[in-house]
Amino acid sequence: MSARFLDVPSHLGMDYNSDIPLRVRTLRHLRGHLDPDSLATLPTRFNESGEQEHLNPAISLYREGPHLLPAPHPLRSSFLNNIAAALSTRFEQSGRQEDLEEAISLHREALELRPAPHPGRSTSLSNLAIALSTRSEQSGRHEDLEEAISLYREAFKLFPAPHPGRSSFLNNFANALWTRFNQSGRHEDLEEAISLHREELKLLPAPHPLRSACLNNVAAALKTRFERSGQHEDLEEAISLHREALELRPAPHPLRSSSLNNIAATLSTRFEQSGRHEDLEEAVSLYREALELRLAPHPLRSTSLNNIANALSTRFRQSGRQEDLEEAISLHREALELRAAPHPLRSASLNIANALRTRFEQSGRHEELEEAISLHREALELRPAPHPDRSTSLGNIAVALRTRFDQSGRHEDLEEAISLHREALELLPAPHPLRSTSLNNIANALLARFRQSGRQEDLEEAIPLHREALELLPARHPDRFSSLNDVAVALSMRFDQSGRHEDLDEAISLHREALELRPGPHTDRSSVLNNIAATLSRRFRQSGRQEDLEEAISLDREALELRAAPHSLRSSSLHSMATALSTRFEQSGRHEDLEEAISLHREALELRAAPHPLRSYSLHSMATVLWRRFKQSGRHEDLEEAISLHREALELRPAPHPDRSTSLNNIGAALKARFEQSGRHEDLEEAISLFREALELRPAPHPLRSASLNNVTNVLKARFEQSGRHEDLEEAILFLQDALVACETASASRRFGAARAWASWADSRDDSALDAYQAAIELLPRLAMLSLDLPSRQQALTSGTDGLARAAAACAIESGQFERAVELLEEGRAVFWSQALQLRTPMTDLRKVAPGLEETLRDISLALEQGSLRDREAARLRRLNDKWLATLEEVRQLEGFEDFLRPRGISTLLGAAAEGPVVILNVSKAGCAALILTSLSGIQHVPLALTFADVTLLVDLMRIATAPGHQDPSRSASIRSHVDGLLQQILPPTTIQLMRQSLESRDMTRVPTDHQYNDFQTVLAVLWQSVVRRVFHTLGLEKTDTLPNLWWCPTGPFTFLPIHAAGIYNAGEPQCVSDYVVSSYTPTITALLTTLWTIPNNVPMSNSFKMMVVIEPNTPCQSRLRYTVDELRRIESHVPEKDLIKFQSANVEEVVSHLPITSIAHFACHGQQHPENPLESALMLHDGPLKVSQIMQQPTPNARLAFLGACQTAMGDKTLPDEAIHLASTLLFAGFRGVVATMWSISDEDGPKVANGFYEYLYRKKPSAVADTFRPDTREAARALHVAVDKLCSEGVSFKCWVPFIHMGR
Repeated sequence: MSARFLDVPSHLGMDYNSDIPLRVRTLRHLRGHLDPDSLATLPTRFNESGEQEHLNPAISLYREGPHLLPAPHPLRSSFLNNIAAALSTRFEQSGRQEDLEEAISLHREALELRPAPHPGRSTSLSNLAIALSTRSEQSGRHEDLEEAISLYREAFKLFPAPHPGRSSFLNNFANALWTRFNQSGRHEDLEEAISLHREELKLLPAPHPLRSACLNNVAAALKTRFERSGQHEDLEEAISLHREALELRPAPHPLRSSSLNNIAATLSTRFEQSGRHEDLEEAVSLYREALELRLAPHPLRSTSLNNIANALSTRFRQSGRQEDLEEAISLHREALELRAAPHPLRSASLNIANALRTRFEQSGRHEELEEAISLHREALELRPAPHPDRSTSLGNIAVALRTRFDQSGRHEDLEEAISLHREALELLPAPHPLRSTSLNNIANALLARFRQSGRQEDLEEAIPLHREALELLPARHPDRFSSLNDVAVALSMRFDQSGRHEDLDEAISLHREALELRPGPHTDRSSVLNNIAATLSRRFRQSGRQEDLEEAISLDREALELRAAPHSLRSSSLHSMATALSTRFEQSGRHEDLEEAISLHREALELRAAPHPLRSYSLHSMATVLWRRFKQSGRHEDLEEAISLHREALELRPAPHPDRSTSLNNIGAALKARFEQSGRHEDLEEAISLFREALELRPAPHPLRSASLNNVTNVLKARFEQSGRHEDLEEAILFLQDALVACETASASRRFGAARAWASWADSRDDSALDAYQAAIELLPRLAMLSLDLPSRQQALTSGTDGLARAAAACAIESGQFERAVELLEEGRAVFWSQALQLRTPMTDLRKVAPGLEETLRDISLALEQGSLRDREAARLRRLNDKWLATLEEVRQLEGFEDFLRPRGISTLLGAAAEGPVVILNVSKAGCAALILTSLSGIQHVPLALTFADVTLLVDLMRIATAPGHQDPSRSASIRSHVDGLLQQILPPTTIQLMRQSLESRDMTRVPTDHQYNDFQTVLAVLWQSVVRRVFHTLGLEKTDTLPNLWWCPTGPFTFLPIHAAGIYNAGEPQCVSDYVVSSYTPTITALLTTLWTIPNNVPMSNSFKMMVVIEPNTPCQSRLRYTVDELRRIESHVPEKDLIKFQSANVEEVVSHLPITSIAHFACHGQQHPENPLESALMLHDGPLKVSQIMQQPTPNARLAFLGACQTAMGDKTLPDEAIHLASTLLFAGFRGVVATMWSISDEDGPKVANGFYEYLYRKKPSAVADTFRPDTREAARALHVAVDKLCSEGVSFKCWVPFIHMGR
């Protein structure tokens, strides 16, 4: 914007530049009050030509005036103003500070000669204000600007409309306010400036010669408001006004070049906001036209040179055209030569440093980065405090130093960068418009230091700084996009370090918001696409959600298409795409993904030829994918190339490079792989040495220290296994303990891995093994935390956790700690359901002591349970989970509540055996054992004569016997052979011979195949002889007519075996479980502790006893169940009509609505197992599935018993046997005390028979019962099933028909 000296009526429009955004540059025309015409034309000719010879004579002539016109001559003040104006002009051209100081002094003298009410006082007030504004812009003296504004306000009253000088005054006053806004961020200053400029414009209708200048001024103020608020209409109006101004300045108008620059600058801004490529092209074209109009020695040529250079640099970043960057640097150098010291704008031209830094990032030529830093330091020296642009120079040096740190690892560079950023921030107090940029700069520097040192406080400081910056940028602000990405990146880093899932979810959300701000074809769109993709890949690695990975690959492809060669960032997109494909290869094994990843990494490496600063990263990535291909294919040349590439990367990362430790680990891992392939001992020794060096570079609390500890432990264990050096194993265990204990900030999965490895390596060798198992089990709830969606929780539990509790129990058993074995089994199994039960635990005692905490926990538990069932709002659920854990810790600070909701101790668990023994069957690689819980004897240990392999073979044979359709004959024969061998070891030949007698001698109504019958007999006999017989002997059980209850709690593969049917069935005297006990099953001991079941306070128990029967003979898309109608008739014959709620071909809503009043729920229908998400398991009704999640969402205060006459309702997931993932256990945990279910598919005609016998027994009238008030005792459900199955068995049906029926729970 221009200021106008009011004693000189000529005017110039604004000429602002992108390289000096806060400086208002002014040119002023002079007209003398001496008579000679030549005097009046000299300043004008200077402004047009830029030749000093036209200005200096004018100043000399003006100086004669005051001598000829001593005070109190009435023209003296005018001559003083004219001399001052000429001196100000020469100052702007040469930078001679003494000219500006003299001009101010002369203006003050002139003002003193015009006291109020002198008619020229307003002019002198304005002139002095202009000169003070100029000094303020040059020196940063805030008091000059404040005085100038004060003078303008006084003069404002002296320029009422229609004063002929009002328009010029309005312009100058507005300019001063605009300058103050740029320094302080006071929004009211900008609004007032716009208002004044609009008023000025109304006073200058076309064809007024000053209208074009005013149009430019209004446009400049609107552009500034757009940059502050993001109001797009401001930017569009600014462009329109600049175009109108240009039309008013046709060639050869002396100010046409200024208007060309103005339009170009505003189009560049729109390009940055919208990515419209045509805007950038037009801007470059306009800047070139302006430069042609400013031939040397035009005083503004340097400005035009810098403007074109900046636009070309922008185009380079967008397209990667190297010639643009080269031309930009050349133009910047020419501009710098035209601004030799002490030119007032030299500091702005030193911004050539930014272009040099950009070229360094492309080429890696270190001398360019050094020159950039040197130039930035020179600029800073030219901007001493309180210069308004000092903060910009501080930021520029800091960014350049940070770049050098990234390349060299010089810690002092990073420290200085942080210090400079802090100084810059102090110079930009709120509401300064550049404060948000400074906040983001210091936050990014702190994050760099965190990555290098692991200082948690740096990370925690950086995130609030980024958030503060984002709050300063409203929704439409053009810089909001960058700030959104900055916050997201910081949150992703915190997730990597702490595993806080809400951080990752928020990061993805912020990246998505940023993407919406960069629709195609915006040049920044590719960057945010890569950012989202990287964060989604991160979430996939954590949760296993396949859709995240697929979306990441899709986004990376889109980004790569937007960065066609020779785009400067193409190599980055190639790297991102290749990384995502490598991840998918690891997950799916798709060979084409790996091959494409290798191809993309090779292309990226070619684009980062030495000495490119990112070459080491491409070398690392290329080596990594080659190593993966080696592991997949065994191609030795891949491994050799990977090692070579890793060595080259290490050479590019000398100490103290922040990524040196990564390269050390990479080479170490590759050498370890080569050792494993070739056995070269020197490779192993070098790997150990490299891993140790990497560990030293990652002292606590470095976020990757735990990874380095894991690496060292693996190679030490490898050397132990090769050499037997016990000290290697001892040191490895110490490192693992360090990874678990000292690295508390590491992710739960990494700490779990350390604990599991510690347990595995110490087991049977070290007394610390049990402590390791305990630590690993305690981490299970964190791996599968409630805030994760259900598939993610399942994935977390399958990732190396199954079998952990059983191995821990085996370790405890070996050391004779049977009680601890039970506790470890209980804490480490059915984690999924244990968490659900926590949420349903009554808190009556807590309510008495701390009702507020009780209410908080109750509200959170309800929200968590309902939210996890709905499986959405992940970020909210994670916040709830954190609040849940924090509140639990608060409760545990209360006296008497130290163990609140902690895993139950043995004294509590023994309560489950109050009504009969509970027998835990544990199976692990270390062996098999039974742990018997009784109310009198506590824990009894029974060694079992089976191995893990034996039990697995029994499961395989049982699956062969029960599976429909054709089986692989060779595999079946092999399994039978192994199990027969086992049988021959434990039974005498005569017993086996009796078992093998022909089927023809048996009276069976549905005769099985020889193989099927023998398979059943074999499995059941082995279970009897090796398991049940030993347990019964320990308990002292004998055959009796009054059978006691006994609960089986199988673990691992035992969960797939029919322990309740174990026995030797032959022509002699049979021995079987049902002769000794009434069997029930329980997935966990806790499930038997009935006090855990919650009855919601707002749902009272009903006085009536209702039984709901749901039969589905004709379920759509399922086979017909024609016997279900007969099943209903059998039930009706035993259950009073008043107690029955009957549904045939029911809809889901009807059934769900009756659950709250139901005591017994009987379902005769198809079932659908969903092992990946147990709450999606369902009973198939006429209008769709009745999901377990729907049942769990309903309060069921009266629920006692569920009878599932559906197929495979007790068949668990073979990958998670200890998690009890089947319909029966799900209903048990949903609130039913007991469940009747089946282990495999049953015959349709057997259902009614079993149901008939079951309810006949359950509803039998006892002598003391009153008919109208009779209620069945559901605690007898197991005995009722025992009787019913015995009746079915007496009909001569095969094992497959009667064995699958089981009872679970009470």
